[in-house]
Amino acid sequence: MGKTDRIFVYIMGFVLGSLLVAMIMNRRAHKEEASVDPWVTHNAAAVKAGAEELPEGLPEVIQRGEILDFGILPSAAEPQVKVWHLNFDESYPYVRVVEHLSTGEFSYMAADQILIELADGVDVTALKPMLDALELRLRMFNRKDQIAVVGVLSTQIDAVPATIEALQPYAELFRSVGPDVIVFK
Repeated sequence: MGKTDRIFVYIMGFVLGSLLVAMIMNRRAHKEEASVDPWVTHNAAAVKAGAEELPEGLPEVIQRGEILDFGILPSAAEPQVKVWHLNFDESYPYVRVVEHLSTGEFSYMAADQILIELADGVDVTALKPMLDALELRLRMFNRKDQIAVVGVLSTQIDAVPATIEALQPYAELFRSVGPDVIVFK
């Protein structure tokens, strides 16, 4: 095989390999685009069915959110609350707005995650059996502050309190567990 033939074979191999890689990458990109985020589609019907609008007087940034879900949660332990799940394109894509009906106060938190402050001497690896048992996902861990960010059990409006309740049997692993509260300055 001459030098010219080798160069030709090399160039053809390079071109075919590049085309193959481009096809694989396009297929993966198309597959990711086609996958549906359950938070976006979960309660689209609720919005169409007339989910209650956000009350006036909320921060302007909250008013810009798209309502994904709405509901009223009765609870024996707490007074009734109205809950909205909102969708944003920024740092907190899914926000949970809670209006406490007894006081009229509002609270804002991430709708898709909670915070766990680990107990002294507990390493994040100790959470694995708990997370596996509850089918939860560790999203982030700050070793310095001993804080773990964990996804919630579902996309329902009661997902944050239900996840916190589900973690109670494992209370020896953490100092506190609660919503990922959003504070406006």
